[in-house]
Amino acid sequence: MLERFLNRICSHPILRQEHVFHRFILGSENWNDVLHSPPLSDLPKDLLSAHDYTSLTNTSVIPIPSSSYILKHPQPEFEQSEAKVDKTAQDKGYKLDKSQKRILKRLADLSNDYSDLGSGYNALSLYEPSNLLSSFIEKLGQVIDDSCASTKDMVKLLEIECSEHIQDYAQYIHITKQVLRYRRMKQAQLELIEETLTQKKVALEGLLRMQDESNKLRAGMDQLSISKDNTKNDDEEEEAQEEDMDDFLDTESIEDGFAAIIKEDTGNHGKKQSTESYEYPENASLSTLKASKERSKKWSSTRKLFSAFTFKFQGMIDTDPEQTRRNQIQKLEEVIKQLEEAKQKVGQDLVEMSEMLKQDLERLKTQQDSELRSILISFAKIHLTYCEQVNVYTMFI
Repeated sequence: MLERFLNRICSHPILRQEHVFHRFILGSENWNDVLHSPPLSDLPKDLLSAHDYTSLTNTSVIPIPSSSYILKHPQPEFEQSEAKVDKTAQDKGYKLDKSQKRILKRLADLSNDYSDLGSGYNALSLYEPSNLLSSFIEKLGQVIDDSCASTKDMVKLLEIECSEHIQDYAQYIHITKQVLRYRRMKQAQLELIEETLTQKKVALEGLLRMQDESNKLRAGMDQLSISKDNTKNDDEEEEAQEEDMDDFLDTESIEDGFAAIIKEDTGNHGKKQSTESYEYPENASLSTLKASKERSKKWSSTRKLFSAFTFKFQGMIDTDPEQTRRNQIQKLEEVIKQLEEAKQKVGQDLVEMSEMLKQDLERLKTQQDSELRSILISFAKIHLTYCEQVNVYTMFI
């Protein structure tokens, strides 16, 4: 079996160039040391997360498909190859291996029966009372013993030439199934990467659109704030004038015994005179009047109330949504870059793997026909030799 395995490696155009194979053939190194040294020690535990491209990206970004994943765009050529290999493994692998094991078991039982029968005839020849048939019985026992020995030799030869060869052949087909399954999972991984990349790009476009709208809104708010600042300055000037007038009225009211006062105020541009009436309690002081007026003027403007409400509401939610959006955009751009690198690498691996797999499948088809033919020829030759020996033995009876 080892010889056939090494011959297969020698006939493979890629594996025969591996230095690990050369080190095994030379046998000058400890094989345990070879297994724990590069490149064998560098092999990843999960082949779908190979280190040659995950080193450039984050392993959590690259999706790993499940074994039950159904391909959305399967390749018919490899679908047919998987079906053929499954059928070959079922017919020529499992059934043939099961049949040859059953044959070997029956031949081994037959050799044991021959051994018991030969022993019985030999014992009977010793106790034959008339000695007329003792020589004949003894020869018959010898022929049966020789048949037993020939049957055991045939079983050993069949185990070497056929049984091991069939098991090796079945294992080779099983490895081919694993390679085809790995190629399927690689294609599934490529499809998942493409789907994830599309989703991330859509999410990035949405955030960029929101960012553009936010920039436009900010520009509009800046223009509005400029106009509000101008209005605010005018309001502050008017409030200052009103406070001066209130102080004058308060002082005059206290001096007059808090009587109702009507004060006329004439503008600088000859505006129409306006009158304001103030009523004060008789026992109120000047400081009390000023504090009362400050409290009444605190929320006199709707703009002041709205600004306070906006400040409180922003404190309850995200304090800086612009920065959060920018962080999300930066993170998505990084993930998209990693996914594009992984997509390119996985796609390249899939193309190379498909080309090599096509060649290996053609080689497998040629080898399985020749090996199956060799197994059947070996079985026929061994069985023919056994029959010839049994025929020779029967001639001595």
